[in-house]
Amino acid sequence: MKANQEAEALRFGQYELIDFVAVLLGYMLSGEPTLLAFYERLTPWADAFMAWMPRNRLPHRSTLSRYLSALDQASVEALRTLFQKDVLARKPFPSPGGLFDRTDQQWIVIDVDGTRQAARQRALPQTDRLPTPHRRFDQVCAPGYQGRKRGEVVRTRTVVLQAHTHQFLGTFGAQGNGDYRGDLRRATQVITSYAATLGVPSGSFLVRLDGLYGDAAPFLMYSRLAWLW
Repeated sequence: MKANQEAEALRFGQYELIDFVAVLLGYMLSGEPTLLAFYERLTPWADAFMAWMPRNRLPHRSTLSRYLSALDQASVEALRTLFQKDVLARKPFPSPGGLFDRTDQQWIVIDVDGTRQAARQRALPQTDRLPTPHRRFDQVCAPGYQGRKRGEVVRTRTVVLQAHTHQFLGTFGAQGNGDYRGDLRRATQVITSYAATLGVPSGSFLVRLDGLYGDAAPFLMYSRLAWLW
């Protein structure tokens, strides 16, 4: 019943994009492994949490789930572009920080971290009296290289982090093994834009590759930036 009420509220315009953005930002900062765990922790303080936007109603998790499932890739990329422009436009720190060598040359370190997350899948009953089973993970995960992680399907993610201010400059994810070379190409584009915004030569950036980037070969294909191991 509550889910139906939330669906009606969404259809009649009770929620706006900012409501879902507020929830997703809180989820990202919470460190909780799932949205379910995040909602269980957040529910007692829902009104106080939404007031920081300011908004007065926390979307139900089923409403958020339907909203996310309705987003197509074009919408995701449009939101990503807006967020990246906002991050680059803001200057919350007096200085981007950095390392200085003996000649007073400034070097700004950027972490490009590629990771894999494996997901476990329980067996689904298949009988003539039951509908054809489907898994929610099919939308976000796929079979791929698991490394030392236990699971049946995996998801790949690349995160771009400014090492000195701890600003997230970008994140890219994909099913299975993903397109890690393409993600790295997009990461270098974000770093180049960040350098232009700061007015710092791109040659003053050190890019530290973590995780699934085992060597510098894919990086050297897409970037002229300096790199650090």
